[in-house]
Amino acid sequence: MRVSQARPILLSLCFWLCGSAAAYDGDPITNAVRDIGYLQGAPSRMDDKPEVYLAGGLLVMGAVIYSLDGQIRHIAHKNKNSFMAHTSRQAEKIGNSGYGLALLGGLAGAGWIIKDSKLTDTSIMALESFLAANAVGTVLKYSVGRARPYAGDGKRAFRPFSFKSSHTSFPSGHTTSAFAMASVFAARYEPVWVRAALYGGASIAALQRVYSEKHWASDVFSGAVLGTVTGYAVVRLSAGRAAKSARVIPVYGSGYTGVLASVPF
Repeated sequence: MRVSQARPILLSLCFWLCGSAAAYDGDPITNAVRDIGYLQGAPSRMDDKPEVYLAGGLLVMGAVIYSLDGQIRHIAHKNKNSFMAHTSRQAEKIGNSGYGLALLGGLAGAGWIIKDSKLTDTSIMALESFLAANAVGTVLKYSVGRARPYAGDGKRAFRPFSFKSSHTSFPSGHTTSAFAMASVFAARYEPVWVRAALYGGASIAALQRVYSEKHWASDVFSGAVLGTVTGYAVVRLSAGRAAKSARVIPVYGSGYTGVLASVPF
């Protein structure tokens, strides 16, 4: 079975597992739509200096990388060889949506089988992050219409709403997907080596897009930021939904049984 053919099955598996997850509330699609609204209003909520400084720093870094797009592409082109080409083809799978959904479906199913609710919940959160980040990224792709490196039009070529694959470079979808999923697991699992492996794998996916001339360096940087911000937002919002969820708890005592309902106001 091809990965593309397996996507509906894997998505169905994750949706079915939502009913068995201990902490995840709702379904990934509905929550992803809400996440998009939350992300759109994020700039208006940045009232703390650290957040403003971080946003400003990312904008400056993005501008610097944009100015170096041509040089970075030249370096990647100079270092092409058969070994790197083979490695690049394998690395492409890390950010490929089909393989990503397959991985999430497998992890969610494994968590349900071994009764690891944290793994199941985290996998579903990662799916939610994947959906929300890619929805925003797709709108940006067609709205900006930036030419891909292989198109030969240069880094300053923009054709908004052209709907041609050669002009959907910004941001990188593979990178967005990789970081959207990795950041959710990184936020939920504390060991440093786990986070290093997650972000290391996502970074390899980003570098592959530059090496294969599918994206400029600033495209993958933007995708990494979009994916990471979305992932951490999903974890924060999921915690809030869980805290606000109604709960029914069985109560047993001497001579009576019943249930205790906990409903937030």
